Amino acid sequence: MKTILVLDCDGICWTVFHALPPLSHKEEGTAVIYGFLNHLFELQDFYKADRIVFAWDSITSKRIELFPEYKYKRRSKKTEYTDEEKLVNKDRARQFDLLRNYILPELGFSNILYEDGLEGDDIIASVAQKYSKKHFVKIIARDKDLYQLINSNCTMFDIITHQTIDEEVFFDRYGVYPDMWADIKGIAGCTTDEVPGVRGIGEDRAIKYLLGDMKPTSVLYKRIQESSDVIQLTRKLTVLPFEGTPTYKLKKDKCKVKYLKNIAKQFNLNSYLSRERIHLFRRAFCGKKKKTRDKGST
Repeated sequence: MKTILVLDCDGICWTVFHALPPLSHKEEGTAVIYGFLNHLFELQDFYKADRIVFAWDSITSKRIELFPEYKYKRRSKKTEYTDEEKLVNKDRARQFDLLRNYILPELGFSNILYEDGLEGDDIIASVAQKYSKKHFVKIIARDKDLYQLINSNCTMFDIITHQTIDEEVFFDRYGVYPDMWADIKGIAGCTTDEVPGVRGIGEDRAIKYLLGDMKPTSVLYKRIQESSDVIQLTRKLTVLPFEGTPTYKLKKDKCKVKYLKNIAKQFNLNSYLSRERIHLFRRAFCGKKKKTRDKGST
């Protein structure tokens, strides 16, 4: 079977943004660009995927239209930025946009996916659900919401912990299989995204309820039974992909070494002009792929 590598691009960019010291060219930051490409090269050199999907978040949100409190605290923090923080954030956003709209297309990548009102998670889910039926799908992300996509052909890899999460790892952690995760989140909600679940019910209690291990006479059991309206809203926000997300037909990339050289020169990424990096780019993106196993696996 072919291998599809699916990247949560905003997640990777944020990880790089917080991890790397500032780098600049002509007084404009390049650290996010450098770090993102570094991860991309290493991941593809390992997985040797037949297709690479770059999933990006939209600035607008259909979830906020449905539920205005969605990620409210995170969004409200922007109004508290100092002038210096505003400049840093503006430059960060500029690098995100450059990667999505210019650098990745110029390098020859074909599957750069973005949809107004949707999140990268929705795009990842659409791709995973379609292609994991007949192909291996490797999701590079840290968002627990994506656990619901894991199956025998679809795994997740965390670039910080370097752990691959498959069905077995998930079961060892939660005592259930990933196909229950959407139901679990529908009851428990998502604290990081400020999506309310049933009051007083976290993931552990939701699992206990779904497995039939919660006493029907208990207060929490009755509360879940009486919270169908809350669960219905929560599922609309947490089950992936969001309603109306399109499906995608993936295209073959058209990467060439000369494209890498052009980008490296434009952004003063001199290390990408080294023989080692050029050889890595050619091997990872321009040649035939020899399959390998999951990262973090034993």
